[in-house]
Amino acid sequence: MAKLPTLDKWEKSELERHEKFVSGFIRESRELLAEHPIRELSPRWQVLLNRLEAAFRTRTCPPHVDLLLAGLAEDDYRPQKVKVHINANDPTPRNYWQGISPELLRACEDCLSYLEPLAFCYLIPAYLRLIIQRPYYLCKDSIFFHLCYKPDDGGRKRLAPLSQAEREVVTDILNERRCEALFDDVDIFDSDLLPWEYEQMVAECAEPQPVRYYDKYHFAEKMALVYAEKTGFLDKKKS
Repeated sequence: MAKLPTLDKWEKSELERHEKFVSGFIRESRELLAEHPIRELSPRWQVLLNRLEAAFRTRTCPPHVDLLLAGLAEDDYRPQKVKVHINANDPTPRNYWQGISPELLRACEDCLSYLEPLAFCYLIPAYLRLIIQRPYYLCKDSIFFHLCYKPDDGGRKRLAPLSQAEREVVTDILNERRCEALFDDVDIFDSDLLPWEYEQMVAECAEPQPVRYYDKYHFAEKMALVYAEKTGFLDKKKS
């Protein structure tokens, strides 16, 4: 292991602040975890969970990638030498995303705002599995927000490393949630689109035009209805 850079007094205080914040969030997350046990999954969600684990089974993260999962969003603005120390002590497994603790995932979920693509795609199955198993433990809308395409935040690049099988299961998990919103009178409907959905919507437009909110809303609704028809969502829900 390379020798870590020496920190001056101020840099040491920054590292101590980081450690204090993270330990506090993990402690809070541990308390919430007890309030949100793993739910009993419906057959539909169990199938999606099995597909998620199978599709991402071999996904790893190169050792040179700085995950910063052991930190917070604010750590991205700390001095570089402090970030080196944070990453050197990052407990996140690089070859086994299934082993990342739910406490760490919740404590550091804001890391999704600044992770590079390989790290982002490595962590996504861990977050999605946690959402499926404990839907009220995380801010699930924040997770899906980071998955969807935003023209100004590199959303297309962020998900570029995903394989076709990985994309398909991510799409189906999102559409399962959309269907639940459409047919179960849930207030929140995921109108944002995954990058490949956004590209499909643009390709289907007869003429180039600025994308409006209701264009995305109606296309997301269309994707949900196509999914419901393909999977027999309504028939299986009645059974």
